Amino acid sequence: MNTIQTSGSYGLIQKYLQNGGEILENQSHNRIIKKYIDYLLCSGLKQSTVVRKCGSPYLFLEYINNHNIKLNVITKEIVYDYIDELSKMNWKLTYLDRNKFDLKVFLNWLFDSHIIKISGDLILPKIKWHERTNIKSYYTQNEVNALLNAIDITTDSGKEDFLIMAIISYLGLRISDVINLKLSNIDFNNNIISIIQYKTKERLILPLIDDVKYPLLDYLKNVRPIDTDSDYIFITKNKPYIKNENLKKGSQKVEKYLKKAGININGRKHGFHSLRFSFSTMLLKENVDLYSISTILGHQDIKTTMSYIDIDILKLKELALEVPYVK
Repeated sequence: MNTIQTSGSYGLIQKYLQNGGEILENQSHNRIIKKYIDYLLCSGLKQSTVVRKCGSPYLFLEYINNHNIKLNVITKEIVYDYIDELSKMNWKLTYLDRNKFDLKVFLNWLFDSHIIKISGDLILPKIKWHERTNIKSYYTQNEVNALLNAIDITTDSGKEDFLIMAIISYLGLRISDVINLKLSNIDFNNNIISIIQYKTKERLILPLIDDVKYPLLDYLKNVRPIDTDSDYIFITKNKPYIKNENLKKGSQKVEKYLKKAGININGRKHGFHSLRFSFSTMLLKENVDLYSISTILGHQDIKTTMSYIDIDILKLKELALEVPYVK
């Protein structure tokens, strides 16, 4: 029987970051994980990243607490027993690898903080990273067009849905950047969109193409409330008008329109991010080079872009160069 309880771990950490309070019942462990969170935040990590990196430390502290193990007597064998229990979880190997790595970093911090007597580097000297076995989901240009055509743009909600999905499908923006898009980001005279990305904090400049420009003008003229001085484009329908954070929960709308268009989604992801993947695939099919795709997607590291590109294996094979024969 598995002794690791994962329910609510991320939620408790997220709640603490937002409102304070307690994370773990064991007060000693509670103080430690709070100090670790402060350490990660001071390292410049975003809150969402801190939440993810604290998941494994949370589970480990709960595990040793449930087994009445004192933190200052942690040994390799205890950590290995925990990892053995972790391996019984119904997780993908890559996710399990990530949890091991996050635990290793936490153990190194505990060692550097003189809380434990053995470092994570000694306990887990080398973590074997498994290759991802899943291929990212994407939709063809025809399928994306069918999706957009399935939206009823005679209604206010349809105009909004169409604009959001057009922005992601034609420009590849993250939904977080769509939510934070402002009127001041749009230069209609020069047909340019200039934003500071929510995730990377880096500036991104994209062309305001007609496929996005005209739905945007339609939305601003006929849907968005006019009695507001808010700079955000997507705001709530009723006063007080504020940025519409609920848009991030709208991924089910992508599924709805895909089904309405008669597109098979079995075995394929069908949220906003799948449209972003589809956009990167279309760029690849148009022979746009990897570095340009990376710039357009707003990636800081081209390795991230490469993880997007593997969604189109056939195209990669076409682009592969034959190794010349050398006598």
